[in-house]
Amino acid sequence: MTQRSIEQQLWQRIIPLVSTLLLLIPLSSAWSSISAKSFTQKHTQTSNAVQRPRCAFYSSSLWMSSPPDTVDEVYYAPPWTDPAIKYGLGGGSGSVPGAKITLTRWLSAKVQDFPELRDMESLHLSIQMACKTISNLIHSSSGIAPATTSDDTNNPRDNSMKRLDHISKTILQNALRFTGRLRVVEAPRNENTDEEGPASHQPGVTIAYALDQYGSGREGRKKTGVDEKWGKARRLAACFDPLDGSGNADAAICTGTVFGVFDADAGFKGGETPDLTSEASLARAVLQPGNKLLAAGYCLYSSTTILVFSLGGGTHGFTLDPTINEFVLTHPNMKIPKRGNIYSCNEAYSESWDENFKLYLKTIKTGTGQTGQRYTQRYIGSMVGDVHRTLTYGGIFCYPSDTVVHPKGNLQLVYKSAPMAYILEHAGGKSSNGQIGLLSLTPSTVHERSPCFMGSPDDMDELMSYIGINNEN
Repeated sequence: MTQRSIEQQLWQRIIPLVSTLLLLIPLSSAWSSISAKSFTQKHTQTSNAVQRPRCAFYSSSLWMSSPPDTVDEVYYAPPWTDPAIKYGLGGGSGSVPGAKITLTRWLSAKVQDFPELRDMESLHLSIQMACKTISNLIHSSSGIAPATTSDDTNNPRDNSMKRLDHISKTILQNALRFTGRLRVVEAPRNENTDEEGPASHQPGVTIAYALDQYGSGREGRKKTGVDEKWGKARRLAACFDPLDGSGNADAAICTGTVFGVFDADAGFKGGETPDLTSEASLARAVLQPGNKLLAAGYCLYSSTTILVFSLGGGTHGFTLDPTINEFVLTHPNMKIPKRGNIYSCNEAYSESWDENFKLYLKTIKTGTGQTGQRYTQRYIGSMVGDVHRTLTYGGIFCYPSDTVVHPKGNLQLVYKSAPMAYILEHAGGKSSNGQIGLLSLTPSTVHERSPCFMGSPDDMDELMSYIGINNEN
């Protein structure tokens, strides 16, 4: 081989290396710009070995080609003592630019401060596992593929809803059973002849009943940020709507999972204990007013998957990051705007609505209401999607009763209206059934329905001036 050919081969190898180094210069500069304050005191007291700075930004293309520990540093950083940093509330003296807080880490930090929440951590981790699986199902081709069924019906949409509801219910129930701490049952479909059960395509609402008691008794710790109801020994009972809005899935419209968590023992008076072999007996554990909820949440499956919940001390949102398959805190301490300019309701039933409610709609549509602004209508037909938009942008969500089709309203109180109202109220919103607050209603059956109004506080006050007991119209 000639000397010239050897030189050519060397240059062919050197040029790509130089180009790579030039491309890495901006990345190196960004890393070096991170302050040493990004590390905890624990890290600064380690040996004199060189420590890798924490990356201040994130993109899927960067972290996948970065050293393996980069992802751990960004998403699974060790805990900080400052609550503003630990729970992702912003600010704090040791704030880490670009640091991500996963739901697992957030719950772990919460339990460190409030040990009485340990059972809630276990429950929420099983819920997030189920929500991840349901999200993957809905966003995959198998989730929306035409269903084959042995039923006699010729309605493909009904068959698809049955399939999705059944699979979602199975996923959720299995995730709850895998904890080894919960008795999982389905509420009876028709508890009496006067109460309408769930729609025919729905497999039924799931109820999870804890087999053990948790908490710290009368010595339970009560700190700012957690409802004082946690300061007692208790047994949890949770109710779930596995897939709200499943009829929209084939059209790629958002769906969601809704859940609420109660103190199960409060549902049984005088030391009575439920029959663990009876679905009807266990269902009584969730027949409580919404103001007795210990926690509530929903998971929205849309362009992104967002898990929003409240433990009583604020409402927080976690977005599923598909690159690591983890829920990451993106909406800490969510607050609904005081007023919005969107109303959400199914006006197909408006002809049989209350006249005072129709008058309210007319004023906000024509701009003659308190704000003088014309409102716009947005209605998806999936409660989780409509309420999430209301929580984000403000406005009002309504599902009133009508004299023809839904004389008692259409939304179930236990596993739809009450949990969603709980979330909105802990984000600064208000709710009502048209006369009293939704969270004050005590259901007599699991599938009991009620009129539902919830949204921004100023919009709700204006609405109640029309339809409330003391309205002047």
